[in-house]
Amino acid sequence: MNKEKYLAKIKKLLNLAKHSTNPNEAANAMSQAQNLMREHGLTSIDIDLMEINEAGSKGAPSHAQAIPKYMGLLADIICRAFGVKCYMTFKRNYYTTAQRQVIFYGPNERPQIAAYAFDVLSRQMMKARREYTASMRKSIKASTKIARGDTFCEGWVIGAYQVIKDFTVTDTEATLITAYHRKLQKDIGLQSGDMREAKKCRGADDAAETGYRAGKDASLLHAVNGTDSQPALIGRS
Repeated sequence: MNKEKYLAKIKKLLNLAKHSTNPNEAANAMSQAQNLMREHGLTSIDIDLMEINEAGSKGAPSHAQAIPKYMGLLADIICRAFGVKCYMTFKRNYYTTAQRQVIFYGPNERPQIAAYAFDVLSRQMMKARREYTASMRKSIKASTKIARGDTFCEGWVIGAYQVIKDFTVTDTEATLITAYHRKLQKDIGLQSGDMREAKKCRGADDAAETGYRAGKDASLLHAVNGTDSQPALIGRS
């Protein structure tokens, strides 16, 4: 039996000990849970962290080694909207090159919804970027188009944040999320990294403003609110 199965069994026993109306049954369940915890070197924090789930995005707007600032900003506003945290990694398999993936973690089903929202807004942002860069004169250098496109995306995310409501995280949830973050630092060496900002270029201010206006039209549809008739309000307070 692996650690996760032991944790699940211990959690079940603790739940029985807490809610059983039979004093003997409750005491026996608590004793079994404590014995299992001692036997396998598990703590109450290990049990509590079972409330934290993970979910990964299906894709990402960039698969570069240096994460562009707009991608980090987008992940951040999704975390704010759904009361979760995230980290970025590479998804690897034998048939394709490594691809970026954002892993969201937090209580209940919120990481799954956050991962979905990230994918939806990523597609909207990159579609808007393609339309924006397609409108540029053909004589503009490729490097300038890329710089303006990156700046556009940074503005787009700032615009999208205007239609997002931050999720109110309880103190208990915040404590668990922080504890899970520390566990990730210990288990997989998780650490923060620098984001690559858009390069300076002519027309950067216009690109940022155009992106900002486009981002304010961001929306999530039926997979969040269960209907495709109305855009979802992203996040809640």
